[in-house]
Amino acid sequence: MNLHIVPDSKYINTFCANLAELDILQNNKIIVRSNKKLSYTSQDLPWAPLYSSRFKELAGDTMDYDKVFIHLFSPLMYRWVAGHSFKELNWMVWGADLYNLPFIRENFYETITAKNLSESSSINEWLYLLKVWVTNMPFKNKAYAKVDHVLTWMNAEYTFVRTKIPGLRADQRFFFYENPLPYQKLDTMGFPEHSSARTIPSIIVGNSGYPTNNHLDVVEHLMQNRIEANLYFPVSYGDLKYVKFLKKKLANYPLGKVEFIDRYMSFNEYLEFLKSADALVMNNIRPQGYGNVLIMLYLGKPVFLNKNNISLSDLEQNGILTNDWNDMKSILLLDKRNNNKESIINLLSHDRLLTVYRELFS
Repeated sequence: MNLHIVPDSKYINTFCANLAELDILQNNKIIVRSNKKLSYTSQDLPWAPLYSSRFKELAGDTMDYDKVFIHLFSPLMYRWVAGHSFKELNWMVWGADLYNLPFIRENFYETITAKNLSESSSINEWLYLLKVWVTNMPFKNKAYAKVDHVLTWMNAEYTFVRTKIPGLRADQRFFFYENPLPYQKLDTMGFPEHSSARTIPSIIVGNSGYPTNNHLDVVEHLMQNRIEANLYFPVSYGDLKYVKFLKKKLANYPLGKVEFIDRYMSFNEYLEFLKSADALVMNNIRPQGYGNVLIMLYLGKPVFLNKNNISLSDLEQNGILTNDWNDMKSILLLDKRNNNKESIINLLSHDRLLTVYRELFS
């Protein structure tokens, strides 16, 4: 029997569905670490605050499990991990549990975004950091020393882990969280063709309302290169203070229209939104938004990534082609496309994922 400690997230629904498809769900106990009633996990899963008696009752003795998997290893878990013993402990990286760590000093911002970031933090941010430092940071090294395996599909991300967390000696295991719709199934859906009558392309900028998207620097590049485009900014989640600033700062774009997508969309609705766009610009340095990136790449649409993106090398090593910012204007005008289907399927197919599931979770 394996134990999974998971956040309240829609990705857990697909995770459970894949376990069920292989008929191994019964071999895996899943507990949602949450302080409130579940909002995103539709599965009928037990939940409790991590340090509550209810969670202790649900989990039982961690040494009774063959493997324990922590999905999103928050700093608020250091004390819990340090206080328990494990036959095998696995950290399934989500991104925020690595790149947002308070002790990692890494610049993920481009020049213009960095200049416009407010130096003041909200009271909630300060209270969170205070809670981390007082209640959990003394247990950090002991907690990381217990991790046996780091699960990520990105070799560059694993390298970042080992570089930034010296006390961690875990090796890497391949894993990725699948979208609700496997990539191959995109082929069964109708795709709108690029219309020659639409002279102004539509560009999605970023994937969320976080400043790590470096939105301002994208718009500056478009302006400098006189690129006509209608710009769409998905900001349905993120830093509310930053989103408010962004809406004010980028209210108008002289070479096209601007729209902020600030409402929640179902996956199918969001998929239609991606399919209707002509290109995606992801200017983040830290890996994020790969659900968007890989869907657009699979559809053959131009995707422009920051040349300093930590995980860009993983795409290149697996034959997945992105686009050069210097050629953005001509690529958009001529509707140039890359064929990434085969490379994406080879790396992240549903069949490969099921093989990984069998090895990890049976």
